[in-house]
Amino acid sequence: MRHRQSEPNSGQATVELALVMPLIIGLLLIILTVGLVVRDQLAVWHAASAGARAASISPDSPDVVQRAVEAEVQLRPLHLKIIRDEQLITVEVQYPRTINLWLIQHIIPPLTLSASVTMHVQDVG
Repeated sequence: MRHRQSEPNSGQATVELALVMPLIIGLLLIILTVGLVVRDQLAVWHAASAGARAASISPDSPDVVQRAVEAEVQLRPLHLKIIRDEQLITVEVQYPRTINLWLIQHIIPPLTLSASVTMHVQDVG
């Protein structure tokens, strides 16, 4: 009669998975965080582009530009700066971004995402 020998490494895979799983989860959280920051940076750039379009049509109405920027994205608070130089107008948008994940928020300092778009002032008069 043959006796089945139990494999000496039968629990090794479970132990290895238990050791590697926190690293995998941490890596996935970092990738997710980077993706969210990139998404917000694209939104800030889009808001600056919308603000520059509005400012090129109404260069003397900063409230119109502010409304155009806020209508484009849901990020708050957005800090807006309008610079006019003869026939060019530049809109700079900044968004303070904090990382709200448990361990990552202590490693990465708060970020300020910013974008700047310059356009020619349109002669619509």
